[in-house]
Amino acid sequence: MTKIKSKLFLILSTILCLLFTVPVFSAPYVNFKIKYDGKTENYNKEKVYLYVNSKEIKNLPLEPIIFNNYTLVPARETFENFGAEVTWIKSSEQVQVVYKDMVVLMKINDKKATVNGELFYMDIPPKLINGKTMIPVRFVSEALGFTVEWDSVKRTINIKEGTKVETTTQSTTQTTQTTTKAPEKIELTIKDIKMPNSDENTFFIYADKEIKKYEKLILEDGSLAIDIYNSKNNIDKDSINSVCEYISKVDIENRENNVTRFIFKTKGSVLNNNFLLDDKKTLVVNFGGNSIKKVTAYRNLEDEYIDIYAEYPLEFSIEKNDTTNKIVLDIKNCSSENIPINVKDNLYIEDIKYNFIGKNELFLEVILKENVEFSKKQDGNLTTIILSKDKKAQQNNNNNNNNITSSKQFKISKKDGYNININNVEHTDDYINRTYVLDFNKDISNLIPNGIYNVDNDLVKTIEVSNSKITLNCKKITAVNITEDTSNIYINMLYPKEKYKNVVVIDPGHGGDKPGTTGNGLLEKDINLQIALKINKLFENNKDIKVYFTRLTDFDPSFDDRTNMSNEVADMFISIHNNSTGDGSTSANGTEVFYLNPNTSDRGLTSKAMAEIVQKNLLKQLGSNDRKIKTSNLIVLRNNKMPAILCEVGFLSNPEESKKLASDEYQQKAAQAIYDSIIEIIEKYPSVR
Repeated sequence: MTKIKSKLFLILSTILCLLFTVPVFSAPYVNFKIKYDGKTENYNKEKVYLYVNSKEIKNLPLEPIIFNNYTLVPARETFENFGAEVTWIKSSEQVQVVYKDMVVLMKINDKKATVNGELFYMDIPPKLINGKTMIPVRFVSEALGFTVEWDSVKRTINIKEGTKVETTTQSTTQTTQTTTKAPEKIELTIKDIKMPNSDENTFFIYADKEIKKYEKLILEDGSLAIDIYNSKNNIDKDSINSVCEYISKVDIENRENNVTRFIFKTKGSVLNNNFLLDDKKTLVVNFGGNSIKKVTAYRNLEDEYIDIYAEYPLEFSIEKNDTTNKIVLDIKNCSSENIPINVKDNLYIEDIKYNFIGKNELFLEVILKENVEFSKKQDGNLTTIILSKDKKAQQNNNNNNNNITSSKQFKISKKDGYNININNVEHTDDYINRTYVLDFNKDISNLIPNGIYNVDNDLVKTIEVSNSKITLNCKKITAVNITEDTSNIYINMLYPKEKYKNVVVIDPGHGGDKPGTTGNGLLEKDINLQIALKINKLFENNKDIKVYFTRLTDFDPSFDDRTNMSNEVADMFISIHNNSTGDGSTSANGTEVFYLNPNTSDRGLTSKAMAEIVQKNLLKQLGSNDRKIKTSNLIVLRNNKMPAILCEVGFLSNPEESKKLASDEYQQKAAQAIYDSIIEIIEKYPSVR
């Protein structure tokens, strides 16, 4: 019996010893300061360990951050371990991750992301924390086709190549980013939608409580979708026909996560704005233009300010007419009917009036008491016109520059017996070299002395008068209109979109010492340029469409020059290239068009829609092999803010196709296809200017 008790005691002692020697894992806490969104906070949480394919990633510049219960990881150090390419686009605060054929594009503090051009919503946006780009780990991982494993006990995140299967070792106590999310608590009920009459363009969506969160997005077909979060839909119809000028019907969907989606099926390109009324329970969705809320004029010391509040930033031109002593704003795409105007304690303003021209254009007139200088600035949806005492005008080399009548207007005084027909003035727009020449075909030095006049506005540095010619030395691409009254001829300096309803930038790829690809004795840069020159010829007599080219000779603009030009002036961007296998094989042939970002213009055009139209017309003209439209991480696509595509017309490495590409006839067909595409795009997606 004593022996049995001794054995039992030994066994029990061993068990207790084992129990008390089992290690219990506890992650250490990390404590450091984090700076983001203009503020600084202390970060004090349990450490998270990052693994890639089960290998720990150490010495990270910034630890994985648990932010609002979601995990953010350093972009480059995480995904470059898989061989992905991570690019930071500083100008637009975007981060792009490219892995094999997958492209994920995100913007700091924006929950919208695109995966191969398709729009998705994330639960949490990327953040700049301590100057480091931190991105949502699960969304990006799963978008690229990886598996994410979270172990809440060991506090590890393990990203693995392979099938997207979510695995957790223990039940999690913190949430990692997922592409779907448990429904939030329902906070409101959608009661009704009021449809407009045939002569109205405004829809009203009614809820029983405050609408705290809603978002809008443009769908691939150009329709507008409005998502209202944490809502229950109580409308008994899922589709309602519309008699509105712009909308054919409204579809209503009950989506995941208690989101009610209203899809406004547009009949064509149309501007949209939406906002909550003061009760926060009524969402207004308006089509047809920007809504001006109010105009207020007030004094500040010796200057006077005119604040114009709109739903979106205004699109307008502004001119000062010294004859009538007025400043006139020509505001495009405006949908307001009655605009409250408040002028108080004014120095220079006699009155402010407005009138509509057609449905969507507004003239706002500032009637002046005396001659003043003006300037303008825009801050989001607030536009401010600043009036100040008329200072001594900038002088030309003869100390006489009374010809500068406003920031964007140059005046030539008329004389009796010296007639000039402004319709006969020859315009030479050398935009690549930033000059614009007006040839009056007769000596005008009797009207305005020869010399250099300092202008220095947003567009033009100086204006040089030399006998019959006036040369504008420009800072940016400038459009010019010549107008006149009984006393003067006016040279008006304009942004291209202020003059032209449609602006296209065409980019012949490569050039100069960058020949591009080669094949069968051909240089890609030469074929690209020849096609572009033929397109330029086709557009010579088309007054409705202004086409700018990034080059018209054999030089190599930088990538920044190419995309800066399009971002500055264009409604759409088309880059012309030709292909090659690069591996010595010769069988590949055919045509393909690339797009990347789902950029949507105000006319409803998307990059993908452009690609489809151009690919269709190239195949029709060339009879080439259809290599389809595709997405690709190309810098001229990545850095463009408007709809942008890149065409690969054919393969220089293919002997038969290279012979065709070398011929004027085949180049002309390619040029005609791109010309036809631009015409078709503009017809399907007309300008709203």
